[in-house]
Amino acid sequence: MKIDEKDFLSFITIKKNLANQSVRHCRIRLRVIVKWLDGRELTKQLVEQFFMELKNKGQRNNSLNTYYFVFRQILDYFRDRGIQVDFLDGFSSFKKEKPDIVILSIEEIEKLINTSLTYGKLQGKDCTFLNIRYGILTMFIAYTGCRFSEASKLKIKNLDLSEGKATFIDTKTNENRTVYFTDPLITNLKELILGRKIDDLVFRNSQENEINPQDFSTDIKRRAKKAGIIKRMYPHVLRHSYITHMLEAGVPITEVATLVGHKDIQTTYSTYMHLADQTLRKASMRNPLIIKNVNPVEILKSIREAIENFHVDNDSRFFYDFRDKGNEIEFKLLVK
Repeated sequence: MKIDEKDFLSFITIKKNLANQSVRHCRIRLRVIVKWLDGRELTKQLVEQFFMELKNKGQRNNSLNTYYFVFRQILDYFRDRGIQVDFLDGFSSFKKEKPDIVILSIEEIEKLINTSLTYGKLQGKDCTFLNIRYGILTMFIAYTGCRFSEASKLKIKNLDLSEGKATFIDTKTNENRTVYFTDPLITNLKELILGRKIDDLVFRNSQENEINPQDFSTDIKRRAKKAGIIKRMYPHVLRHSYITHMLEAGVPITEVATLVGHKDIQTTYSTYMHLADQTLRKASMRNPLIIKNVNPVEILKSIREAIENFHVDNDSRFFYDFRDKGNEIEFKLLVK
């Protein structure tokens, strides 16, 4: 009952039609499982022991479920190949835990983007250029809220820098999605792809190949440490922060879900409940039947919040003057 990795990956790619990202995760976890088994055949007792050891090491339920998913694929693989097994009988997925979401402030994101790193040599090659490559990738994810896997697979032909947009073809939901951005990201991307072929990846490692997730994770942790950011750092923090800031700015949750590629709005709502509730409550106050009974001062506060969400007071291109006198608002905004 030996697992042939190449045959297994072929099965989940072709017959199970798993997304590329899922196939990659299965490959990584399969190798952990095979190494742990050390030649032993899969049994219910060994599966139970495997999960017990992961729990004792502090693995949380969400992580355990990634291995449970792989065991399910292994089970289907064996049965498809005519091998009858029952090592998962009696097992079920672990109760999902709501993840702890780390959010960076706008100031922290700007610090992260503006932080430079030094790089040594790899196989005799000076890798100083990685500071620019990884720095622009960090900016790209922060500006668009995309997943790392989407950015790492983005090709130059799917960039439209004249319009400030990028289209992801290889997504988690298997549906194309477009994101939008402005300078300085547009200028940085133009310099990054200058003179390259349209089928090239936008973001590449030192060997001109797709960037490894672990390499980028290590890089962004180094940037955060140098920038003085003490929060727990990993690539998905940029996506969490993007969604959070969008909701805080009053962008409708349906629009946020579309921008970040959540197929089901419930994903956005349940993950960012603390913000979704506040946003939806404010939206309900705009109902014509309700707004006439809302304290006018509260309406003025909402107007002020809407204006402040554009942060034009920190933009040197504008002259901004705002005076709040409680029951009266004086507001002036001019383009310099």
